[in-house]
Formats: sequence, structure tokens, C-alpha cells
Amino acid sequence: MDKKEQKIVRFFEQLSTENKQLMLTSGTNIRVQSGSVLFSEGDPPQYIYLILTGLIRLSKMTSDGKEFSVSLLQKDELAGEASLFNELSVTVTATVEEDAQLIRYERTVIEELFKMNGELAVAFMKWSAIQNQSTQSKFRDLILCGKKGGLYSTLIRFSNSYGVQHEKGILINVNLTNVEIANYIGTTREGVNRLMNELKKKNIIFYEHNNIVIHDIQFLKNFLQCGDCPVEICTI
Repeated sequence: MDKKEQKIVRFFEQLSTENKQLMLTSGTNIRVQSGSVLFSEGDPPQYIYLILTGLIRLSKMTSDGKEFSVSLLQKDELAGEASLFNELSVTVTATVEEDAQLIRYERTVIEELFKMNGELAVAFMKWSAIQNQSTQSKFRDLILCGKKGGLYSTLIRFSNSYGVQHEKGILINVNLTNVEIANYIGTTREGVNRLMNELKKKNIIFYEHNNIVIHDIQFLKNFLQCGDCPVEICTI
């Protein structure tokens, strides 16, 4: 499912120095506090955001009123891109999980930038295609491998997106509660408690200062029968 040695190249990182500067000066720089909602599911699309600092969580509401977390976006990624260009209602809710500095672009502005600048348009198309593949693979893991597979897949994805090398494995450098993990796989906190305890007993994971450390990531990959797909599509 991933190759840890590969580097994930995010949207902003693909750009030349000149186009990075163009993106930085073409929108409105804003600071948003943790807990704020940038846009909600069902809203008309208005803006696209470039994340300079902070974390943005995308989520959906299920038919029975439960929240399902879709992804956790970080520095150099875009939020709000999908519905902006098709003018359909926003399909996810974007919540600021960590105080963020963002650049906000109106649709007309970003469209003009893409029309005038081929590198920006190509970088966006590449990034958008990777995001679509990543979302499809998340649901594939959940559907084909059940809740346990969904948990294992989520841990691998967090390790790819937020993992740092640790002397005993890979430390996930964001604090994740079992409730938050449950929201990513559409299950209950109690179910995640049980599965995480199983992994701890088998010495597959352990905790260090409230952060998860994956000691044996190969165990998780073997369960999922991970292939050799690019690390970019195995992110959260």
C-alpha cells in the first residue's frame, strides 16, 4: 500500500518558485482558529483554500446523523476544490482542527490563474487525481476488509501522512483519540478500543506521550495484502 521511503509531493510543492509566489499573492491571507468551520456540506461553493499552516479535517454526515471523517489536510494542500469548479453543492464539511493560516481564493480568481498558467493547471489536475484515487482506496479497504481492515488502513495512512521515524518504528505525529479514529472508519469508540488493545497486546503498536507508535507496520500491511501502489494514494 505504501513505500515509506517515497516522498509525498503536495500541490504547492510541485510549483516553481515563480508560481508559488503567484499563488501566495493572488488570494486573501486569513488566520482561522481551531474549531472554526470553513464550509459545510450542502453549502454553495464559494472559495478554495491553500493551507500554509494548521490542519483541516473533511467530514460527511451519514444518513443516520453520524459524522464520518474523510481526510485530514495539512500544509501545502488545498481544501474546497472539488465543488468549486462544478458549481454543485459542497459535499463535505471542513473543520479547522489546529489553528491555521490559509490563503482564500474566489472561484473566478483561481480559474483565471489556471487559464493563464499551464503549470498551475497541470499541478492541480495531478493533485486532484491523486486525491480521488486516495479516497477510492480508503473505501475499498473499508468495504473489502471490514472494520479491522479499515483501522489498519487508517493507521498506515496516518503513518504516511504524519509519520516520523522512531527508534522502535513510526510515530504518528498527531494526537488521535479512539473516538477520532472511529470517525475515520465509521465504527464505535468501543470497537476501536478493542481492536487497538489487540494490537497493543501483540506489540504491533504502543503509545508514547499520547501519540501512537507503529512498531510492526508490516503486520498491518500483510493483513490488508498491500500491493505496490504509490505512497501518494495511501494517505489520510
